[in-house]
Amino acid sequence: MEDTLDMEEIARLFKEAGIEMDFFFKKQNPQSVAMMAELLPTIERRYPKRYHTKTLLDVGARTGSGTDLLTTVLAPESYSRLKCTITALDIDPKVARLAKALHPELEYIVADIFDISDRKWDIVTCSHTLEHVPEPEPFLEQLRRLANEYVFISIPFAENPETRIAAHLHSFFEPFLEKVGAQDVTIYDGLHWPHSQIVTFWVPPL
Repeated sequence: MEDTLDMEEIARLFKEAGIEMDFFFKKQNPQSVAMMAELLPTIERRYPKRYHTKTLLDVGARTGSGTDLLTTVLAPESYSRLKCTITALDIDPKVARLAKALHPELEYIVADIFDISDRKWDIVTCSHTLEHVPEPEPFLEQLRRLANEYVFISIPFAENPETRIAAHLHSFFEPFLEKVGAQDVTIYDGLHWPHSQIVTFWVPPL
């Protein structure tokens, strides 16, 4: 985070974003990083040969924790066979201000994805966001319009609709995966998600 921001200012940004600092550093940040790490193998399997240089958009980036992992492991200066210049995107300006303070080097767009029509990225990632949006299928279609090559998705799988957490508006099952044409489907027990299994997959662009 920026050296010029003292802890009082950081605390103010956390409060503005509605995120408790201790909860973020002990629980939310490790969870976001782990969830993005679990999506990486699905991404890596689509780029098996050396070397690739791509652009990547991470949608629903929130505090930028998962996006920051991508900027580290896929950095153009790294050994990675997939090297990416990375952009974060979220619709919430309050969370974006916190993310920019925590990760000042990160390109961060505050926008509704349906308002973006003049820019595309080779890769679009969306980790644990579809379950939060009112209409996940149109949202996923728009992600596909923003991608040149692949859209990579990670979401809770077969979450019990009667007991799922309040912030999750939807539960996803096999019919959803079939309907959207999910490829390379991987269903597993997440390291930081005890409420259900997680599914990762990719879909092609539109």
